[in-house]
Amino acid sequence: MKWTSIAAVAAGLVGSAAAQAESEPYTDAETGIVFQQYPSADGIKFRVALPGTIEAGQPYDVILQIEAPKSIGWVGWAWAGQMTYNPLTVIWPNGDQVMHSSRMAFGYSTPSPYADATYQVLKGTGIKGDTLKFTALCKGCSSWTDFTGEPFTVDASQEARFAYAFSANPVATPSDNATTFTIHDGVGHWYHDLPGAKSASFADWVAKNTVGAAPNGTAPGTNGTTVFSAARPRGAAAPLRFMERVRRDLGADARNRNRN
Repeated sequence: MKWTSIAAVAAGLVGSAAAQAESEPYTDAETGIVFQQYPSADGIKFRVALPGTIEAGQPYDVILQIEAPKSIGWVGWAWAGQMTYNPLTVIWPNGDQVMHSSRMAFGYSTPSPYADATYQVLKGTGIKGDTLKFTALCKGCSSWTDFTGEPFTVDASQEARFAYAFSANPVATPSDNATTFTIHDGVGHWYHDLPGAKSASFADWVAKNTVGAAPNGTAPGTNGTTVFSAARPRGAAAPLRFMERVRRDLGADARNRNRN
């Protein structure tokens, strides 16, 4: 799985004041949640709802929703707009179920399971007709340790640059959320309006749409998920040093890398 070239990653480190949000308000009839939605040209929709009050620089929970054709092999959402060193939400169909997996990539290969982002599956998850939909409360999607080893939190006071990838090819073992999967067929980036995604109704939406969450963020009878550890693999120091050189050479602040 290779979502972007190293050159593109480097380019993504350069800030731009010209970015404009490409998301729009969307109310999900099944859950009543009001999201900010990005409808991609590939027919996949990415939706976010946030708490009404978020303290600057502090981690926060998100409600996310992905809607895609059920014929898709897999879909991935990158929370920093690039493949490596940020949480990845990956979903795919497994018969009439929707599987989800928390991942992080430490290089340009299949992402490893990642324990620090956990998901509580909510109502509005499943396959109906030709549509696959995944709805969840995520703890750990908004903050992580970046490639420099420093804590990073997505700034909810402005637009955020996200990315996605997808493939028409099914994952190797659909029933196993630690499965491997093939390289993507398509990728995309967009700017999401996070201020517009905030709502004082956030806690009520979670409460009304909780379906009996099990200990590790799974909905019994819905998907079956395991939380994994994702230790940084041996040999990761070299890519870290490379990215640090990229930062130095570009003179860019890593905390602005969401601004293209």
